[in-house]
Amino acid sequence: MKPEVQKLQQIEQQLNAHFIERQHEIHAILLGICAQKNVLLIGAPGVAKSNIVDQFMHVLPTTYGTFKRLISPTTQPEELFGSVRFDRLKEGVMERNIEGQLPTAHVAFLDEVFKATSDLLNSLLKIMNEHRFENGTEELTTPLFTLIGASNEFPEEDRLNALYDRFLIRREVEAIQTPAHFMQMLQGNTEEITLPRLTAEEIQSIHAETKAVHIPETIIEMLTDIHFKLKDAGIVVSDRRTKQCLSILQAEAYLQGRNEVKQSDFRVLVDCLWIESEDRETVQDLLAPYTKTVIDQLFVQLNRLHMEVDAKHAVLKQAETIQYEEYAQFASAVLMKWQQIEQEMMIESPTEEELQKLNEWKAQLHEKIAEEVM
Repeated sequence: MKPEVQKLQQIEQQLNAHFIERQHEIHAILLGICAQKNVLLIGAPGVAKSNIVDQFMHVLPTTYGTFKRLISPTTQPEELFGSVRFDRLKEGVMERNIEGQLPTAHVAFLDEVFKATSDLLNSLLKIMNEHRFENGTEELTTPLFTLIGASNEFPEEDRLNALYDRFLIRREVEAIQTPAHFMQMLQGNTEEITLPRLTAEEIQSIHAETKAVHIPETIIEMLTDIHFKLKDAGIVVSDRRTKQCLSILQAEAYLQGRNEVKQSDFRVLVDCLWIESEDRETVQDLLAPYTKTVIDQLFVQLNRLHMEVDAKHAVLKQAETIQYEEYAQFASAVLMKWQQIEQEMMIESPTEEELQKLNEWKAQLHEKIAEEVM
């Protein structure tokens, strides 16, 4: 596995250990950084949106510009794009001092982003979408590759639709769901954690290698199928957004240490393909058939073997006598099939949790077979 991927996985693991029930938000930001796309976190105050982003700012290279601002209805263009240069204004040119402001940032965080006024929107949209900024008589290329936005609510005004659309990844951040996790949060360490810092060379490598991840034609066909199924379900996703989803699939494969997109990577698109909040469940249901991993499918086959044994036992219970030789042949065939499926599963590098599940199911099968023989 590439050292850059190992470092990203280390960052993810440390953040997951620090922030309870925030693994999806953390992974979403990592996807955004790898794919160079924008990320939106929507949730009530106090669910750690800002804290998570602050931690990510600390892993970026010291040579990279970062920008953070809380937006309000009174936020002026100067607060995002820099103050006007009066010497140029006298010449009739609106040129700004952009150093240290949004136009020079590589990664930016705008809290309460949907409170942006019309005075901010045009320049903001151009930076987010085209990575361009008009400064006086020049149009500059901006280094921004990921803008993270946060909001306590969804945008309600039509003028904000374009801004909302610029966020490819959208996560609804909920309060902690279980009492056990809530207690864990209360007892946890609130101090800032020390994360490994990425270098500029590593960021450049991450971006280049993410773009180089191979996308098989079958993945293109599946994404096309998903696009039109969503349309049939009344969820109209733009052609541009669907195309940009390919970069998220590449980022997911890269973060998993692979150089090719797999069908299981479709699971991350649940944060990219919904428009309204109520669409999310529909998107999740529609993606479900595409997101089953090879290991998931193998577990389905193992479950069928359990069902075969149960069905055989049901027949034997109704029989007057048990043909042990016939049953031994049946049991041998079942165990041979299990061994073949288990070998296929090992090729897929199952997780510790999946291995534990496999061993438990295997032990249960052996108990069932031995019970009948006894």
